[in-house]
Amino acid sequence: MKNLTTVAAALVLCLSVAARAESTRRSTTVSSSHEQKFLVGVDGSFGLPIGNYADVNGVGGGILLTGEYPVLEALSATARIGFQYQMDKSVGAGIDAHVHSIPVLLGAKYYVMPNKEGLFAAAELGMFDLMTGVSSGGASASQNDLKFGGGIGAGWSMKQWNARVNLHTHDFGHFGDALMVTAGVGYQFAGF
Repeated sequence: MKNLTTVAAALVLCLSVAARAESTRRSTTVSSSHEQKFLVGVDGSFGLPIGNYADVNGVGGGILLTGEYPVLEALSATARIGFQYQMDKSVGAGIDAHVHSIPVLLGAKYYVMPNKEGLFAAAELGMFDLMTGVSSGGASASQNDLKFGGGIGAGWSMKQWNARVNLHTHDFGHFGDALMVTAGVGYQFAGF
């Protein structure tokens, strides 16, 4: 419950910062020129576990705070951190399970089209704090595991908006057992 309250508070903070940034943004826009600036945004996503991961994990959604720093005209370094909530999945007679995650990812984004608009490809590596929960009747148990994972994705960018689809593994040590497909929409609300 503490984690859910913390995530809700972080979501409210991100949305209020985004609203404030949007109001001050009218005078300074996030340009896609070759200027070196750090762009801050937020991604909302829908997550679908696949393969063996779908046996113990339901569908879910999440929110990630994003950062992007242009390195070359078509290449940017990226960072994303957030929370992915998964619904309970019935894994047996009266037993429900889920695996929430907190991803902390560093990566790169390559824009195929000029001016950092249009088609892009992305790759990320990082840590996933996996919060496994199991409940049966009135009893429940939980466990946290820190795993190294990563993923690839593709998307479309238009001005400060983007949409993307990613394939991540939450654990390179058990690659096929921790696969997740995410799809979402992002918005860059500030540039420094």
